[in-house]
Amino acid sequence: MCLCPKNIRSPRFYFISDDDLLSILGSSEITAVNPHLMKLFDNCKEFVMENGKLIKGMVSEEGESFEFAEPMKPEGAVESWMNTVDQTMKSTLKSLTKEGVFNFTKIEKRKWLLKYIGMVVLSGVKIWWTWRVEDAFCKVREGSKYALKEEAERQTADLNDLIDMVRSDLEAGDPKGLVRRKVNTLIIIEVHQRDIVDRFVKDSILDVKEFGWESQLRFYWTNNSNDMEIQQCTGSFTCGYEYQGLNGRLVITPLTDRCVMTLTTALSFNLGGAPAGPAGTGKTETCKDLAKALARRCIVTNCGENFDSLAMGNNFSGLCQTGFWGCFDEFNRINPEVLSVVSAQIKNIQNSLNSGKKSVTLLNQDLTLVPTLGIFVTMNPGYEG
Repeated sequence: MCLCPKNIRSPRFYFISDDDLLSILGSSEITAVNPHLMKLFDNCKEFVMENGKLIKGMVSEEGESFEFAEPMKPEGAVESWMNTVDQTMKSTLKSLTKEGVFNFTKIEKRKWLLKYIGMVVLSGVKIWWTWRVEDAFCKVREGSKYALKEEAERQTADLNDLIDMVRSDLEAGDPKGLVRRKVNTLIIIEVHQRDIVDRFVKDSILDVKEFGWESQLRFYWTNNSNDMEIQQCTGSFTCGYEYQGLNGRLVITPLTDRCVMTLTTALSFNLGGAPAGPAGTGKTETCKDLAKALARRCIVTNCGENFDSLAMGNNFSGLCQTGFWGCFDEFNRINPEVLSVVSAQIKNIQNSLNSGKKSVTLLNQDLTLVPTLGIFVTMNPGYEG
């Protein structure tokens, strides 16, 4: 049995099986949704509850948690209050990120790291790194020719502080190892940031308008929109505020950088990306890591010969209404006759995005179109197709 999409009011329910959906909708208990939360959110294992009647926050798979700005009471149909949970999660994480960014220079860094959750820490560090590099460029323009070199030395010192911190006894007040996970992820990010600044010093890149800087994934907190903005080349993106927990990040290599730049440029033209290469080279993980950087959810679907146009259409319907990214693994395993219909569905979505429409017609239904969606396919040359 395939549940009709028009009966699904919460778009996140498109990405779980019919059996899971029936077990949620067929129960009046709030806890019926708990076993399926990891399928509904990027990294939410359970809700923080109060007296079994109020939802106060979220707990990640690693055990990290945060509390909503205001506890919410799950009333009415589950698909209705799940939408409220979605909105509350995003608004709370946005306000937490803003608070973390503005407190970055007001609190000693170690205390700041301990105070905020992982995704807020990563966002704050990247926003202030972007500002510091552009400030160094400004000082160079004003005549301080060693400003960028001084920034490179500061980057190295910050990184050494983190290395000393991760070597210290962090488990004393942190039995779950959450602080160590947070610092480990931060080291991966700051190593990449240090390497970029070192390269700028070596290659004499001294202006914000040079391609070497514009091609980097840059993070800003803009007062006009009161929101975080991510820029790279011609692309400009907003943060999705999907709770990430402490699920780690990929080590960033020059190849990863080039792949990310290609994908963000494609997204800025409302196109998708199609990384190709042998199995195990990181095609899917690169797409997922970029989604983590933008705090968006990336739904990975393993394609096969049994995939039909209805299954793909339902998947696209969910992506359109949530604005999530879809990564379709081993896309060339889908039968050619199905691919022709799927390509028409993707083209329909892209045409609607290019026209600036707020809705799209899929499977004979008018659906809301959230413009942040992205469609990626990965192909393995070892498979026929």
